[in-house]
Amino acid sequence: MKFIEFTHPEGGRIVVHVDHITSASFRTVEGAVKARLGLDLDHRQNEIVIFGEEAERVWQLLKTLISTP
Repeated sequence: MKFIEFTHPEGGRIVVHVDHITSASFRTVEGAVKARLGLDLDHRQNEIVIFGEEAERVWQLLKTLISTP
């Protein structure tokens, strides 16, 4: 089972099983705007938005989990 762990935007840490992620959208840094990662989760949880270096770190981790044919 694969989990990802990151800082929750409202404080603390959160662990999410990758099977609960239905989609992820990443916006790179443009000027003074921080990187943004939005994770849409299944019906058990709400969407989570992560910013800055944590967003970039989690995006890179998610990319390693993507299977390519």
